[in-house]
Amino acid sequence: MVLQIADWKVRVECPGEEAVPFLPNLLPFLLAGPDVEAGKQGEDYLTVLQLGCNFPFPAGQPVVSACPDGRLIRVWLSADYCSMELRMPGCARPCRLRADRHWRQVQTDLELRATMDYALLNDLIMLAFIYASAFKETVLIHASCVAVAGKGAMFVGPSGIGKSTHSRLWLKHIPETRLLNDDQPVLRLFPTGEVRVYGSPWSGKTPCYRQDSASLRALFRMEQALENQAVRLTPIESFRMLLGASSLIGRDAMSFSGISGTLARIAGRIPAYRLKNRPEQAAAELSHRMFMISSSC
Repeated sequence: MVLQIADWKVRVECPGEEAVPFLPNLLPFLLAGPDVEAGKQGEDYLTVLQLGCNFPFPAGQPVVSACPDGRLIRVWLSADYCSMELRMPGCARPCRLRADRHWRQVQTDLELRATMDYALLNDLIMLAFIYASAFKETVLIHASCVAVAGKGAMFVGPSGIGKSTHSRLWLKHIPETRLLNDDQPVLRLFPTGEVRVYGSPWSGKTPCYRQDSASLRALFRMEQALENQAVRLTPIESFRMLLGASSLIGRDAMSFSGISGTLARIAGRIPAYRLKNRPEQAAAELSHRMFMISSSC
């Protein structure tokens, strides 16, 4: 199975027809035919994920232990490998993976035997993409993103702050708006300086899995308020906002350096605003005006 995400190819060594019925979010990103043959030798792949592998696993205490969304994740780092253990809620047995330090080759002991295994596979593909793309000026961001006439606006902030609500206001009140992704869009910085935002296979509670992209023109840090106001952020404030919205292993200097460096360059290029807002049409019109100003620069 070969996926194309943000114009990067990801190979998952399991039969495509076996996984896709259980993970329909992957279907818009699934490649077939000549596109798959072109990357057969591996040099075209961002990362290769192999299922059903046996490999040595480190002993001792992990350097990171966290429980995002109820999932237990533990991480071990060595000079040659990043090793992870993931345990889904209600699962007795954890899933393990081992990746080289640039995440080009990722092995996991996961075998697709039960429905829950497909949810784990979805998480593993996302992890492999996040950390392999960290070395390619590409970052997955927790945000909601819309596009108008080929130009993108991204709404950033903690869960429950109103990102999805604001996207819906654009869809309702700003003509020709389309939703790119409502939870985990991808930012990619190109050598020309252009920043593109892409749809991804991961979109939270909103089923929006689009093989689509736009040129990013504005970032908005969402903040609930009694009145609507847009305040321009400094590049440093924008960088902090993006870093807080990215997925990373804080103890892994290699991937952290890649992700933080990319975000610093994006923050220096894309106008960002603190959007104090109410959930109403006027707020969408205000952010759209800022978006149009940024697009014309």
